[in-house]
Amino acid sequence: MAKADFYILNKVDHSDRLTFLSRLIEKATTLGHTIYIHTNHLQQATEIDDYLWTYKIESFLPHELSNIKTPQDISPSVTIGFTEDCKGHNDLLINLASELPPFYKQFDRVAEIVIQNDAILRELRNHYRQIKNENIEAVIHDFRPK
Repeated sequence: MAKADFYILNKVDHSDRLTFLSRLIEKATTLGHTIYIHTNHLQQATEIDDYLWTYKIESFLPHELSNIKTPQDISPSVTIGFTEDCKGHNDLLINLASELPPFYKQFDRVAEIVIQNDAILRELRNHYRQIKNENIEAVIHDFRPK
């Protein structure tokens, strides 16, 4: 794995995390990346799926849930999953789960979105320590006012 990016927002609401997720997906897909979004469970994956369909009327973010079979000739650049199978993805992992998935090191890049929520902060501090202990470069992108 080349690098992990931690995006620290000055926000506390879960909806702000989803908005930033959508912006990150827009930018990454524009740059040609394929994305795997890892979640805790089906309910969270479905919530993100629903949000991406309604994010912006003028924006279209093609995506799929990993448990849905997609025709062979269609390959969305964004997959949302919650199991220990990341379906062969290895470009960009956006982790929204409480734990780093066991397959995170097979990705070229990992992104974590940090909001100012005590539980999320505790989880992501642990992710940061785990990544640093693996001698992986961790870059902080701090969007809080100075």
